[in-house]
Amino acid sequence: MKSYPKIALNVLITLLFSLMIYTPLFAAESLKTPLIDISGWEAEPAMEMEMNMNGVKMLNATRSYEKGDNTIDAAIMVTSQQMGMASFQGMNMSSGGIKIESSEMDGLKIMHTHDSNENEGNIMVLLGETETNSAIFSLGYSGISGKESMAILKQYNLKQIQNATNALMK
Repeated sequence: MKSYPKIALNVLITLLFSLMIYTPLFAAESLKTPLIDISGWEAEPAMEMEMNMNGVKMLNATRSYEKGDNTIDAAIMVTSQQMGMASFQGMNMSSGGIKIESSEMDGLKIMHTHDSNENEGNIMVLLGETETNSAIFSLGYSGISGKESMAILKQYNLKQIQNATNALMK
């Protein structure tokens, strides 16, 4: 008959091995937490996904919100590929109701695209980048102004999101 300490040790080793194998699932799960409720908006539960395609790995978490006909789609993404973040470098333009602005908020680079003709747009926040990884937060929206979308972005704790993604890029 086996002793309880040996049984406990075997169970512990099995559990730790399982956690090592399934760490990406827990990692993607950790990205869901910062996808907050937004006051006055109905939201679906946050969803996570892990992809590995031809050596390119991606973890993301998404959450969709609705308020009447207005929509918001928030996403946090960490990928094993650089995303070509040069577009975050000082691009500002406006033409025919479409406005693209790059700026900084809380020390993070932001690219905000807004189409006033359709009253929709997207805000991308560069959360981090290494030689081999990138992390972004994206807030796509429809039916709200560019000013309102920025006010909603400020409700998210971008530093918390950045910390969560940076931990996954190590």
